[in-house]
Amino acid sequence: MHNDERQQRDEAADVPRQSDDAAEADAPVAGPPPSDVEAYAGPPDATEPVVPVAAAHSVPATEPGESTLCPRCGTENRPGIAFCRNCGQRLVAAGAPTTVARPAPPEGTQACARCGTHNRAGVAFCQNCGANLRVAEEGYVPPPVAPAEAAGAGVAHEARTEPAGRAFLGPVVLLIGAIFTGVAWVLPFAIGASSLFEGAYGPGGYGIAFWSGYEGLDTLAEQAYFGFAAPAPVLVALLVLLAIGGIAKRVPGPVQVIGLVVALVWAIGLVVLFFVVEVLGSGGTDLLGVMRQLTPGGIIFMLASLIAIIGVLTRFGRG
Repeated sequence: MHNDERQQRDEAADVPRQSDDAAEADAPVAGPPPSDVEAYAGPPDATEPVVPVAAAHSVPATEPGESTLCPRCGTENRPGIAFCRNCGQRLVAAGAPTTVARPAPPEGTQACARCGTHNRAGVAFCQNCGANLRVAEEGYVPPPVAPAEAAGAGVAHEARTEPAGRAFLGPVVLLIGAIFTGVAWVLPFAIGASSLFEGAYGPGGYGIAFWSGYEGLDTLAEQAYFGFAAPAPVLVALLVLLAIGGIAKRVPGPVQVIGLVVALVWAIGLVVLFFVVEVLGSGGTDLLGVMRQLTPGGIIFMLASLIAIIGVLTRFGRG
């Protein structure tokens, strides 16, 4: 009798145990953590208090050279990272500073502080962004620049960066003035029966001795006008030489400055004497009468002189 009652009690105790085993078998098995979660701490246990994940598995920031062992999955991670590369577990407490070890530049190179490019050791400027690599060196002081050297560097930089059209403007204008001056010398002129060329090399001409042609000139203005216009070939040669010198040397030197001053005074004198002798001394009462008294040689001389003045001032602007 007692044996039967004990067997019934044992069978009744096995029923809940078997039901518990079946429930455990039917319960879903926790799979691997999702890849997009920050940290995975497993299913909560009702019998234990809920603890925040970050606080449960927080570790202090690691220094470069140490490894970070994940407290959940045991994976070794690169020093200084904040999350496990295998399970996403946070390895550093939220808000704690992290130190990510950066690879050192290869031997014999130096990294640019601006763009990170590795340059050969000893290079002064970065080959990628042009940053000054010597500034990062301790105790580096830029060498002083003398005022004369700075001024010379500024002139050289201006000469390099100036457009070619502007650099050749002065010489080209001087050449045009020389051409017009030569044309005016062979056209009819106010002093003499024909052009200055015929007065020099025509029958009974004075040749190169233009000073012998002052005979018959009554007023001082006419003598000065003839003295400025008769030796026009000399002015043409001077303008041509100044144009060639301007092409060879953009900034005029002392010799060019002297030649430019002579050409400037010569051209201004021709313009002033043209108005004094041919315009004011024509005797015309109206504009049409004055225009009829002007000679082709005098008009071209005046225009050529104005062009030469522009060319000379352009060359002076280069200085």
